[in-house]
Amino acid sequence: MATVTAVVQNVQIERGDDDVRSAAIGNLKRATVYFDNGGVVVTGGTDVLSINLATAIQNKVRNGKTITVRTTAVSQALTTQLLASPFTEVTHAAFIASGPTASVITLTPKSDGYGADTNSTIASSATVTVVRPYAVICAYTEA
Repeated sequence: MATVTAVVQNVQIERGDDDVRSAAIGNLKRATVYFDNGGVVVTGGTDVLSINLATAIQNKVRNGKTITVRTTAVSQALTTQLLASPFTEVTHAAFIASGPTASVITLTPKSDGYGADTNSTIASSATVTVVRPYAVICAYTEA
């Protein structure tokens, strides 16, 4: 099994009623991390896509505090489009293979549809382009 390191495309810090002093016990902050396979083939069932959520968030907020991820969930599937005719789009759902409370999680690409348990392969950038990256929403604390 190969581990492919994901490429972070964007980190969105979610604002809300939890935006109070970070020193207060029990206050969770939220972020959505967008990422893709960086053009590398990821074969579901054989390979996993790995992302370090804590590092991605730390690189966004840059406040010198340590990020601890408390929980995660896939909130958007990755969608690819063939570069040759017919320009077919394929959606790749994902199963969190490790985590979901870890700072580093791994995803297994699954077929179109979140209820399916069929593995899916994300092709290389030579044959497809990513038109929508994966998104993982996570709750975290900082200290």
